[in-house]
Amino acid sequence: MKLLSLDVFFPAGDPHAASCAALADAIAAKVPAKELAAIAGNMELAPLAAVWRELLLAHISAESAHFGDAISHCAEALRGLLATDDRHSLDFLALVAGVLHTLAFAHYKLGNNKRAEKELVKAQKILDRLAKKDNRHFASSLVQALAASTDIFRSKLKLMNLLAHYQVAADLYQDKVASGVSTAVASLVEALKKQGDLHLQMCNYRDAVKFYTKALRYAKKVTTTFDLMQLKISINLSKALLNIINRHDAGRRLLDSLPPIASRLGADAEAAEIESLRQAPEPVDFLTMLKNLF
Repeated sequence: MKLLSLDVFFPAGDPHAASCAALADAIAAKVPAKELAAIAGNMELAPLAAVWRELLLAHISAESAHFGDAISHCAEALRGLLATDDRHSLDFLALVAGVLHTLAFAHYKLGNNKRAEKELVKAQKILDRLAKKDNRHFASSLVQALAASTDIFRSKLKLMNLLAHYQVAADLYQDKVASGVSTAVASLVEALKKQGDLHLQMCNYRDAVKFYTKALRYAKKVTTTFDLMQLKISINLSKALLNIINRHDAGRRLLDSLPPIASRLGADAEAAEIESLRQAPEPVDFLTMLKNLF
């Protein structure tokens, strides 16, 4: 998936496009914070200017691979849109489409393909509405958005094929384990983990929990000590749990138990990932926000 230029989403008559462009240039030029604040302050005179600013910052963050920051700015932009009274103007709809596409790109890069797909479908529906209202300006935007997002739909098919492959492998290894072939246990654990990883990537969190839990249960048959494989599975299990409303606390407790294990194993990369997850803000319910927009 490609990140589209914000020029694709500039509303046809938005009078503050120049201010947005000036702010973008200032950020790119690493202008001091006080000057940035002055430029941004001038933009707040218009109702949608603050939303433009958040979208712009989200886009810059996404370009710099700071995807968590991009998602946070998209959330602020959506909150600004929720506070807007006129929800039928070209400006409003174009901003929603721009936020959704940037949000989808960030989620895609973080491996949340299912969320990204839903956001892209919604963005394309809005661009379709815009193209019907102003074909001259937005027909090209719709075509560019469709072309930029083909990868994610191909990726979905690829993930489904991989999931089927690992299901066959897991069934095979499970039959061997049941027949007493102890050497197949490690391969079964790997196959179960792969299935969990794929479900996590597709945002099928309850299925991911099921496969990670099963993988950990078999992993204990391989070794009596908590090893690196079990640590990796546990980290991903916590990610899945954190995304299930009634299991969030369990995910947080699991995550809080892992730093000493990572330290004992000398697993620096995993320790950094654990800390990043512990510091991450609470997930934003974007779907509810979008439903409230229309």
